[in-house]
Amino acid sequence: MTKKILVGVDLSKMSESLITYSHNIAHRLNDEIIYLHVLPRLSSIWRGYEPWIPPQIGDEVKQIAHKKISYWVQKAEAQIKDIPSHEHTILIEEGSPGEVIISKAREMGVSLIIVGYKGHSTMEHILVGSTTTAIARHAPCSVLIYRPGFEVI
Repeated sequence: MTKKILVGVDLSKMSESLITYSHNIAHRLNDEIIYLHVLPRLSSIWRGYEPWIPPQIGDEVKQIAHKKISYWVQKAEAQIKDIPSHEHTILIEEGSPGEVIISKAREMGVSLIIVGYKGHSTMEHILVGSTTTAIARHAPCSVLIYRPGFEVI
C-alpha cells in the first residue's frame, strides 16, 4: 500500500527547495505526494472592494499558484533520473493554512506532513513560524519541518 506525503507550500522563497526536497523523499519511499497551497479567504482580503473586484479573480489566483507549483515539481522531477514515476497531486484551497493542512491530512489519510520552518508571515516566531507550530502540535501524523541547508536526504 502506497503511503501519502502532504507538503504545505506557501510560495515563499523556500518553496522551490522544499518541493525538491520533499519530491526526493517521496521518490525514495515510493510514496504518493500531495502539494497543498492554502490561500487566505479571498472574501476577507477584498472586504469593501467587492463591487470593483472581478468575480473570477479567485480562480485566476488559484491558477497562478497551481502553475508555479507545477513548474517547481517539473524541475524537481527533471533532477531525478532512472527512478519510476509516482503520483503527484496539487491542491489549492482557501482558509487558515494550519487548519486546512491538518484537515486535509486527516481527510486523506496522510502518513507524513512536510512544511517549511517559516513562511510569509509578518509576525513569524523566532525559530519556527506560527503555522508550522500549529501543524506540528495538532497534526494526526508525523511532521517533518524542513530547514534549507540541513537536509538529511
